[in-house]
Amino acid sequence: MTMDCSDLKNIVHLLPLVEECDVVRSGALRMSTPFVYPNGSHVDVFLEKRPLLYESYLLSDCGQTGLYLQDAQVKMDSTERKRQILGDICAEHGIALRNGCLELELSGQDAVNIATAIFNLSQTCVRIADFGIHQRLRSPNPFRDDVEEFLEASGLRCKADVRVPGLYGRDVKVDFEVEHSYILVLAAINETAAHSSANEINRKWHDLASHKTALRKFVTVYNSSSSAIRADDLQYLSESSELVSYPEQEDILVGVIRGTQTTMENSRIQ
Repeated sequence: MTMDCSDLKNIVHLLPLVEECDVVRSGALRMSTPFVYPNGSHVDVFLEKRPLLYESYLLSDCGQTGLYLQDAQVKMDSTERKRQILGDICAEHGIALRNGCLELELSGQDAVNIATAIFNLSQTCVRIADFGIHQRLRSPNPFRDDVEEFLEASGLRCKADVRVPGLYGRDVKVDFEVEHSYILVLAAINETAAHSSANEINRKWHDLASHKTALRKFVTVYNSSSSAIRADDLQYLSESSELVSYPEQEDILVGVIRGTQTTMENSRIQ
């Protein structure tokens, strides 16, 4: 059988975008789409008329994508990197995230193109659900991601990849600015890389020395489970910054940042 574009268009036109439709308790229309989450369950979208607004509708996933990620023990907005990717995906498809729900507002005229709206929302749900398995959401330094998620989960105001003017007129990139403190993270898979990273962190603290005050602390966080970090490197770092191991000293880390605690790493590593 020979198939041309016209034949293909007619066949594809018959493919259903809504496989099932029913009315839920709130009065919204629940539509089951052919799109599926990574666990195989179908993406459902909901259409309801906006109260008090003439010919205005809301198309939403009613938080189903967020619940899927929650079951997978993944928070869609737990780090700055995730929030940036989330925002890019939503902007690309014209979707808004409100109170955990992915939403698309439709006027009466827009409702004529409901198929396009359903497609855009469903595709957004699938792409965001991939947060649970997509490795690009992890940076080249997974330990750094773990520290960032802990800081944000602790209720600390955290900015990632902050650039601060250095001693020689060049900006120095700091892993995190948290409350009034600067944080650099040390993690490596072997001793050579760890030593190089420690030297780089020492250089950064030296370049930023003029920014250090009683309120603005310099904090170096290193992986407590790593055996690749040399004791003498930790000693040097303890002289230029507050040195905290993570996750072993996660409570101390929070206390140092909030100014309620100081570290004892200097005595520990001697």
